[in-house]
Amino acid sequence: MCLDPGNYRPPESRGELERRYAAGERRFPNTDLSDADLSGIMLDGADFEKHSWFHSTNFSGASLRGTSFRECNVKCADFSMSDLTDANFELAAIESIKATAAVLNGVKVKGATFYGCELADNEELPSWEW
Repeated sequence: MCLDPGNYRPPESRGELERRYAAGERRFPNTDLSDADLSGIMLDGADFEKHSWFHSTNFSGASLRGTSFRECNVKCADFSMSDLTDANFELAAIESIKATAAVLNGVKVKGATFYGCELADNEELPSWEW
């Protein structure tokens, strides 16, 4: 689905995001789903690139394979048990996220800023692209 900049309106709820994703839309810039419960959602390949906000968003158990959070604000979000394979967080502001037991293979974080992120003691980031 093509993005018409003149008529574009970002999704404002989980239900709206799921409907638009199911209809084939993948680009969702300027989205603010702060405090939303997106647990278990499937958004593989979605693109929130540029200026989207996810403050205290619950992504636990979500499938976010190849999803782009490039240049987004991701603060106090919960990615526990999520699949973030090949997700893109380049140039993102990442603060106080929880990613315990998340699949992090191939995650891109070049240029991102981090503060207070929580991983389990035995989790490593060997495949992250710095």
